Amino acid sequence: MTEERAAELAELQPKVAEWKQQEKASSAKYYRARRAVADRVVVLEELAGRGS
Repeated sequence: MTEERAAELAELQPKVAEWKQQEKASSAKYYRARRAVADRVVVLEELAGRGS
């Protein structure tokens, strides 16, 4: 590997790591939101079943 490519790699690695971390955080946020909606549906279905 040339010095130029090694320098480019060293420059890009932190950016890629940051993007991956942001994607992971976004995925977790999306999962939590979906889970909250699913939990709310369960509660509403239980209430509907009780005739409330």
